[in-house]
Amino acid sequence: MRDILLEKIELLRQRMVSMGLEFGLDHPEVLEYSKQIDQLHNELNQLDHNLSKAGKKKQAYCFYFMDNKAYFA
Repeated sequence: MRDILLEKIELLRQRMVSMGLEFGLDHPEVLEYSKQIDQLHNELNQLDHNLSKAGKKKQAYCFYFMDNKAYFA
């Protein structure tokens, strides 16, 4: 679940940056991407909080770029 959230956040971030560069940071679609990223980030924080309460460590992650795409490892 956590990996899925991280991947969605990164994909939305890439779209937001692309749209922001093309249309400006105040474009409605850029702002919508930002809201969606905020919501997913809140979900990720809640998931991490629940894992820490259960005594489980959150899984470390990193991402890397290759061919202008982000991948998680």
